[in-house]
Amino acid sequence: MSIKIALAQFEINLGNPQVNWHAGQEYIHQAAQENCRLVQLPELWISGYDLPRREMYSQRVTEWSDQLQSLADKHDMTIGGSMITREGDQFFNTYLLFRPGQPRPAGYHKTHLFRLLDEQDYFTPGEDLAVVDLGWCKVGLALCYDLRFPELIRAYTAREIDCLLVAAEWGQKRSDHWRTLLKARAIENQIFIAATNGIGQVYENQLAGYSAVIDPWGTVLAEAESNQPALLTAEIDLSEIQRVRQVVPSTADRRTALYRHWDEDNREIAG
Repeated sequence: MSIKIALAQFEINLGNPQVNWHAGQEYIHQAAQENCRLVQLPELWISGYDLPRREMYSQRVTEWSDQLQSLADKHDMTIGGSMITREGDQFFNTYLLFRPGQPRPAGYHKTHLFRLLDEQDYFTPGEDLAVVDLGWCKVGLALCYDLRFPELIRAYTAREIDCLLVAAEWGQKRSDHWRTLLKARAIENQIFIAATNGIGQVYENQLAGYSAVIDPWGTVLAEAESNQPALLTAEIDLSEIQRVRQVVPSTADRRTALYRHWDEDNREIAG
């Protein structure tokens, strides 16, 4: 079964939620016109890395969430991306996935905080995975820096996801890492990867762009330019996952008990 999905790559204006909201909404409407079942926006797409004002943004999450849920219902389309959220006295970089007809979004708090942007000074790291069954596809949620940690994606694969959704603000200086890791995570886990990046400035850094959809072979089905806004669309055929795993049964040939034993030995030595 082939499904059409969309990735909205655009410039995130730091600290300008009105401009960012307008851009995101336009891409959502465009994806609906393209008959996409899902559209993914970048990481922190409404605020950018305006972290000192985290409290102000967190206070508007309910307002923005209600509007995104309304759009998901109106267009019968899943909408994903991350925002700054708050629980008690803790703030999180949270991937929110809005599904048609659902009372609340699925959420994932970013597990690995990026110290080069001081995330650890503003956010609490998440402790849980988020696997979401969309009916037509089972997805796992991840954010930017998470991509550097294969253990996380492997844990998602063990929970039988078909596609990893990654929302990011990945820097241009390490664009080769971004493109390489997307392929590696798809190949080693034999899943689809749909990764949306932003463009433009984050303080003194430039974002890389290169939003992409990768299939389980590591083939790039669609990729945006490095510095151009785009609504990137791709058809994903979920039956390709089983074809890949029949030809190269690496997922089935893993020796999980052995790896766990090595981890336990290492802890004993370290202790």
